[in-house]
Amino acid sequence: MGAGPVPEPPLTNGCVEDVDSGYLWRRRHAGEDGEPSHWDFLRQDGSLYARTAPTASGPAAVFDREGRIAGSWPTLGGLWRWWVGEMMPAEGRVFILSDSRFITAELVPLVDGRVHVLHQLHNPHLAGAIRWNSSTSKTYWPLMQNVGRLDALITLTGRQRADIRRRYGATNNLFVIPNPVVSQPPPEPRPARRPAAIVMVARLVRQKRIDRAIDAFARLHESLPEATLDIFGDGPLRATLQQQIDDAGLSAAITLHGHDPAAGQVLWTASLSWLTSHYEGYPLATFEAMSQGCPVVSFDVKYGPREQIDHGVDGLLVRERDTAELARVTLELLQDPPRLARMRQAAFTKASVHDVDRFLGDWARVLTQTIKHKPIRTVVDAASWDLQVARLSFPIRLSGTLTLDTHKDADLDGVSLNLCAYAHETEPVVDLPIRFTRSGSDFDFRATVSRKALADLNAQGRILRLRVGFLWNNSAGHAQVLPADFRIPVPMTTRVRRAIRARAGRILRRAGLR
Repeated sequence: MGAGPVPEPPLTNGCVEDVDSGYLWRRRHAGEDGEPSHWDFLRQDGSLYARTAPTASGPAAVFDREGRIAGSWPTLGGLWRWWVGEMMPAEGRVFILSDSRFITAELVPLVDGRVHVLHQLHNPHLAGAIRWNSSTSKTYWPLMQNVGRLDALITLTGRQRADIRRRYGATNNLFVIPNPVVSQPPPEPRPARRPAAIVMVARLVRQKRIDRAIDAFARLHESLPEATLDIFGDGPLRATLQQQIDDAGLSAAITLHGHDPAAGQVLWTASLSWLTSHYEGYPLATFEAMSQGCPVVSFDVKYGPREQIDHGVDGLLVRERDTAELARVTLELLQDPPRLARMRQAAFTKASVHDVDRFLGDWARVLTQTIKHKPIRTVVDAASWDLQVARLSFPIRLSGTLTLDTHKDADLDGVSLNLCAYAHETEPVVDLPIRFTRSGSDFDFRATVSRKALADLNAQGRILRLRVGFLWNNSAGHAQVLPADFRIPVPMTTRVRRAIRARAGRILRRAGLR
C-alpha cells in the first residue's frame, strides 16, 4: 500500500452518474476511445474517496479528505484485502463470508491463521449443458480454481456439491446449506382453490424459459380448455412472450401480470405451480409455493428441484425441455383431485421443515467443521504427473508417478489416489481400482482397465476419458490419461461377426480362392 500527492484527474470522454436515494455515489468514466476507463466513488459531500479500474485486474486507490492518495494497489484485490484487514479485530477468530465470486478469489491469499474464508454459491458454476464435466462459467472460473484454498465452499444443493466433487475432487471443505423458507400463516377463512389454475412466479428472462411453459400450456389447453396460467414477474422478454401467447390464441387463458408484490397470495388459491427454467441455483419460488400448499410440477434441472420435490409425493419432476410430458402429467394431476389434495398437504409439510431454525443449525455445523479442519489444512504448490499407457486397447494398462511439491514437514500419509472413467458429453462416472505406493513425495501407481469395468457407462463409440487424481484433505488435482480422441470400441455381436464371415466367404469364392 502506497501513498502520494493529489493526482491529476484522468482525461475522460463523458461519464455515467449513479444515484441512489438522491445521493450521487459513483461516476463511471469513459476514455477518449469511448471505452470504460475508471470509476470514481464519492462521499455524500461529493468528495472522492476511491478510484478503481472497471475490472478487478486494474489499479485501485483510496483518497483522504484533502484528495491525496492514502493508498494504492496494482489490482482491486489489493484494496479488498487491505479493507478486510482494516475491519478485522486485533484478536479472535474471523469468518469472512462472501457470495461474490470475484471478491472471494481475491481474498483467499489471506494467510492469517485466524481467518476463515467461506463462499456460498447461489447459481450453477457450469456453462452450456450444465453437466458435471461441462466448461466452467467464465465468471466462476477464478473462484473454482481456488476451491482448495477456501476454508469452505457452500452449495445450496447436494447435487451441485456432487458435481464439484467429480470435477475438482471430494475435498473436505465442501458443504451444503439449503436456503430457508418463511412459511406464511394461511388466510382465514381459507380461500377456495381455483380448479385447473396454474401459477408461475418468475422473472421474464431467458433462464426461466417461460416460452416452454406457454408451449406446454398450449398442449394442456387442448385437453382442458378451462385451464388458466397466471404468470407473475417482469423482464425484458415480456413483449416477446405476449406475442407468443397471442399467436397461440391463448390470450384469454394466459395472463402476464408483471411485477406484483402480492403475487404470493395467489398461491393460496392456485391448483398448482410450474417451474420450467433452463437452470437454477435453488429456486425459492418452489418452496414459497409449497409453503402455501401449492404443489410444483417442475423440469428436473440443475440445481434445486430434485432436492426440493419428492417426486409423486409433494410435487412432480419432468425431464428437462419435455413440454409434452409436462402437459401430460399436469393434466393427470388436475383430473385426480384426491391425489392433488394429498400433494398439497405433503408440500405444506415439506416447506415447514425448511425453516430458519434449520438454516441456522446448518450454518452452525459448517462453522464448527471449518474450525475443526483449520489445523489440518494442506497446501500443494505443484503436482507433477509422469504417465505411461502401456496398452491402448482393452484391457488398458497404465502406470506412472505423481510428485507433490509441498511444505518440507508436510505429512503425506493422508494422500490418496483415485482413478475414474467417463464418456465425453455424458453424466455417468465409473470409479476404478488403482494401486499406489509412496516414497517421500513421490507416489508410484498402476492400474488395469477392462471393457467390462466400463459396462455401466453404456457409451460404446463415444470418446473415453480416464482421469487419475489425488486427494489430500482440502487439496486435490487430476490428470487425463488417454489421448483426446480415444473412443470406446463398439463390440461386435454374433450376428455381425457371421455377416462379416459370410461376406468374406463370398469375396474369396469370386476370386477363386475358396
